[in-house]
Amino acid sequence: MDGAIVYTELHLHTAFSFLDGASLPDDMVARAAELGYTSLAITDHDGVHGAMEFARHAAESGITPITGAEITLADGSHITLLAESRVGYGNLCRLLTNIHHGRPPSPVALLDEDGGHATHPPHRPEAEPDPEPSSCLPCTLDAYAEGIILLTGCRRGQLARLIDAGRLVEAKHVLQTYVAWFGASNVVVELQQNFVFGDTKRIARLVALADQLGLRYAATGNVHYHDKSRHHLQDVIVAIRNRTTLDGCHRERRPNAEFFLRSPAEMEAIFADYPEAIRTTELIASRCAGFNLVTDLGYSFPDYQVNSGESQDEYLARVAWEAFEARYPESEAHARERLADELRLIASLNLSGFFLMYRDLLELSKDVARDLRGKDRTGSRSFLPPGRGRGSAVSSIVCYLIGLSPVDPLKHDLYVGRFLNAELPSIPDIDLDFPREIRERL
Repeated sequence: MDGAIVYTELHLHTAFSFLDGASLPDDMVARAAELGYTSLAITDHDGVHGAMEFARHAAESGITPITGAEITLADGSHITLLAESRVGYGNLCRLLTNIHHGRPPSPVALLDEDGGHATHPPHRPEAEPDPEPSSCLPCTLDAYAEGIILLTGCRRGQLARLIDAGRLVEAKHVLQTYVAWFGASNVVVELQQNFVFGDTKRIARLVALADQLGLRYAATGNVHYHDKSRHHLQDVIVAIRNRTTLDGCHRERRPNAEFFLRSPAEMEAIFADYPEAIRTTELIASRCAGFNLVTDLGYSFPDYQVNSGESQDEYLARVAWEAFEARYPESEAHARERLADELRLIASLNLSGFFLMYRDLLELSKDVARDLRGKDRTGSRSFLPPGRGRGSAVSSIVCYLIGLSPVDPLKHDLYVGRFLNAELPSIPDIDLDFPREIRERL
């Protein structure tokens, strides 16, 4: 619509920001559609757990989804990262993996006004260090910069903290380091106005610093619930997170009820003194529109390597038929027909390598079980299989014959169509369970 305000919320937490966000992805998207949004970002804490669900709801509502995350650095500060491309999404996922393996990214090393290292109280890292010495070094953000747009974060961002403390030289150093890592076109100073004491002063200083360095700045809402009334629920889940009462977590709760999804018109009014902050969100949204989590992942399975010179289809068929002769020595024609039909269907769907990789995983679990259990077969856990499938996969005779399932589908007259059929909309779902004793090693 001509003249319509175009604003994209670029900092939004759903309930997948566990014990912090108070609205599910579908609530957020439905409210955004009511408010006239054309694009919307999800930036949950240290994960993309809800990103696919969010993207699907957004696509159904005619809203362009933007995938991102709010990252916790090793000093406890935050930055906001948005995936501009498939490469950027891959880098974001690798960075998140490192965080959850106990290697949070290092914050920018600060300098004092004389060029020496500034001293300041350390913050407890959100992710504990990995016990293995070789992996205790924190990862660095610059290794994951390609395809990512960096927003400088909320009040807990390193830049905002320094601005609030009046440490402007150090704030400038932080921003220059981000630019060195990501490039000036990919670093955006984040402005948040939630009517908390200090917001107005901080915004003015951030804008001045951005102008000084020739960087863009953008308005964000630090959204934690889709409707203002949800702030009560958000208070409750913060209390649960801190294992205390509402009164007992007063300092940890949001300072007011202003962290809801506002309309584009409201955001424009709030940032009337900084119209560029609204226009920048449109620019970022247009850049990120080239990547859609629903349609652009383009995953494909690697070719399964068969050393015997057979094709994947031939190798899977040979393994299955050899097991068939042992399992069904007096088989009837319908049993042979069932296996032949499944093998033809798997080959037509190009899934032979998929099944063979699962078989390799089961073979590996046997090796791990032997290493951990040793030769002693008297313990109660020694009789547990090292791995077994469950769910709809047990209806497949191929899964049964190559060891992915302990259930004979012919004996129990199980229908395979729910698991595997010619109109399969996605990769079949094979659930494998492993005993707790071997899980971590595996």
